[in-house]
Amino acid sequence: MRSALFLVLLVSLISCRQDTKEAVSYIEVPANLNSGESDLLLTPHGDLYLSWIETDDSGLSHLLLSEYINETWQEPVTIASGDNWFVNWADFPSVQDWGEQGLVAHYLEKSAEDTYAYDVKVRMSKDRGRIWSEVITPHDDGTHTEHGFVSKLELTENEFLLAWLDGRQNEYAEQDSTLQKQMTLRSAIIDPSGLKQSDLLIDERVCDCCQTAMAMTSNGPIIVYRDRSETEIRDIYYSRFIDGKWTEPKAIYDDNWEIPGCPVNGPAVASNGKNIAVAWFSVNNDMAEVKIAFSENDGESFDLPIRVDYTKPLGRVDLLWLNEREVLLSWMDATADETSIMLQRLTQDGDKSNVFKVTSTSAERSSGFPRMVRLDDYVFITWTDIQDQTSIKVAKIDIESIR
Repeated sequence: MRSALFLVLLVSLISCRQDTKEAVSYIEVPANLNSGESDLLLTPHGDLYLSWIETDDSGLSHLLLSEYINETWQEPVTIASGDNWFVNWADFPSVQDWGEQGLVAHYLEKSAEDTYAYDVKVRMSKDRGRIWSEVITPHDDGTHTEHGFVSKLELTENEFLLAWLDGRQNEYAEQDSTLQKQMTLRSAIIDPSGLKQSDLLIDERVCDCCQTAMAMTSNGPIIVYRDRSETEIRDIYYSRFIDGKWTEPKAIYDDNWEIPGCPVNGPAVASNGKNIAVAWFSVNNDMAEVKIAFSENDGESFDLPIRVDYTKPLGRVDLLWLNEREVLLSWMDATADETSIMLQRLTQDGDKSNVFKVTSTSAERSSGFPRMVRLDDYVFITWTDIQDQTSIKVAKIDIESIR
C-alpha cells in the first residue's frame, strides 16, 4: 500500500514538473553575443517591444529595439550608439510608449572618468521607433556625478514624466560645508520638442543605486523607490504626483532594514485604476524577504504587506496585474544548488498560487534583472543568460499554467 502511494505521489510530482517545463517556450531573439540589459514594453495598443544593449568588439555600445510581430522578433533598429556609455547590470535602459505612435528611450553616457560620473540621455520617436530624435539631457546641473535609475511614463499626449536618481549634491557638498553628501530623487516633464517643462525634487535623501519605478493611477502618477534615513534605514517609500506637485514621501511599510550600503534592489509597482500593488526585497532578522503590499485608493494608503513564498530570495522583482483581483510577481530565488527565476500569482486577500519556476539562471550581478509583460494569455519575460556566453533570453509562459 505504501509503495503504491509513493508511486502515485512520484508520478504526480513528475507530471507537475513536466507541465511546468512544457508551459515555458523560448523565443529566438535577434541579439548577438555580449548582449544584456534587456527590457520589455507592451503599449496600450498591444505592440510588444524588446530593448537591449550590445557591445561590439571595438567597444562601441548599441541600444537596440525589436518589435514582436507574427510571433517573431523583427530585425532590430538602433536607437543610439556610443563608445563612452555607462553600461551596468542594474542601471539599464528602457523604452516607454507615448501618444499614438510615440516612444521614448533613455540610456546612460559617461560625463567624466570617475566610475559613477554619468548622465541620462533621452531620445524620442514619433513613428514607433523607426526614426529617433536628437539627444536630450533632462538634468542641467552640470555636475560629474551619478544620474540614473530612471523611470518614466506618459503624463499626457503632449508630455512625459521622467524621474531619476541625481547625485549633484555630492559635488555641491564639496564646495559648501553646510550641505551633506547624499543622493536625491528628481523629476522632469518633457514635451514633444524636448523642452523641459518642470524640474522638481521628490526626495532629498534616497538610496544610492536602487531602481525607481512609476505607474499611472486613476489620480495621477505614483513613484516608488528605496529611501535612506540618517540612521541608514533603507525602506521602500512612495510619492504621488498631484496637481503638478509631489506629495510628502511616505513608507509603504516600516521594515526598518538598517544596512550601511546600497543593496542594489529596487521595488516594482503596477496599477489597475485605483488599485496599486508594490513589491520589494528586504531583510528582517537576517532573513531575506520578498513582500507585496496593496492599495485600493490610488496609493493614498497601503495595506500590511504579504510575504511571498520562496526558499532564499535574491529579490530583483517585477510585477503586473492579471485581472481586477490578481497580480503576477517575478523574483529571483536561490537554493544551495541553483538560482531560479520564479513567478507567483497573488491577491490582496492573501490568496497565492503555487510558485512557478521559469528557468535556472545565475546569482551573479551580470545576470541582471528579469523584466516581464503580459500579452493576451501569456506572460513574456526577459533576462540575461551568462551560463555559456552572455546573451539575452525571452520566454513565453501560458498564464493558466501558473496555478
